[in-house]
Amino acid sequence: MQLAQLFPSLKKHHTYPAIQNSATVVFYDSPNACWYEIAKSEITERDALLLKHFYYECSEQTDPWLLLLTQGVVPKPLTYTSIRILQYHINKDAEQLKYAIELFFIDDAYLLEISPNTFWIILFKDYSREELEGLIAILENDFYLHGQLFIGQMLPVCEMLHHSFTSEQKIFQAIIERQHERIYTFSESFLTLLPLQLNVPLQQYLQHTLFNNLNDEMITTITTLFSHNGNMSSAAKELHIHRNTLLYRTQRYFEETSLDLKRSDDLLLAYLAAQLNKLTKEI
Repeated sequence: MQLAQLFPSLKKHHTYPAIQNSATVVFYDSPNACWYEIAKSEITERDALLLKHFYYECSEQTDPWLLLLTQGVVPKPLTYTSIRILQYHINKDAEQLKYAIELFFIDDAYLLEISPNTFWIILFKDYSREELEGLIAILENDFYLHGQLFIGQMLPVCEMLHHSFTSEQKIFQAIIERQHERIYTFSESFLTLLPLQLNVPLQQYLQHTLFNNLNDEMITTITTLFSHNGNMSSAAKELHIHRNTLLYRTQRYFEETSLDLKRSDDLLLAYLAAQLNKLTKEI
């Protein structure tokens, strides 16, 4: 049932309602990046519990970092020039998550609980993917928290930051609807989804010319080789095959498609075709 049917007074805002009515309460809908303003007189105690389960309740003292990420209101004084936002989704309530974040990042992070299952972690220091994989390992092994982590780009702290973050949210939502990995980066997710944004003639070209040569083994080979920047030795090690076996596969693929996987442009084209093949099978 639509919220408007449950709460006739509901007003939907696409920007944060800075001037709030004392007779209403505002909830932030993270997946849709909008705010719902509802008359307090229409919300029972049970309704309030349900709304807080799915949405973030805002107040006149709304967290300044939440205002930055959702509205572009730059906190003053400006302490940091750039930040990275991690989006973390878990399947259960995580009372220990705050403690884990403080333990891992010390003073280099700030945690926002958007809903019982959605957290935004603001990083004030640039951490590598390997370090963030260590965070996931700690959450899983020490705190028994199993979720999906999306690693955003380093973004400048300015009024336009919330537009970039909204785009990251949409990309994250699109990728987890199709895949169920533990950890994603923005660049990996972007390249994975990019083939779906190609116009129809380009998609058809990839399908007609390259799909016949893309069995599961070759898709894994191309994806692994791409993740290792074309390095044959390191890709072969991850694939658990001899380097000569990998060279044979790439030579055979070259003979079938004229794409030389030792060339970065050909490898990128093969990677896009492989991702499109995977995505069209899942749709």
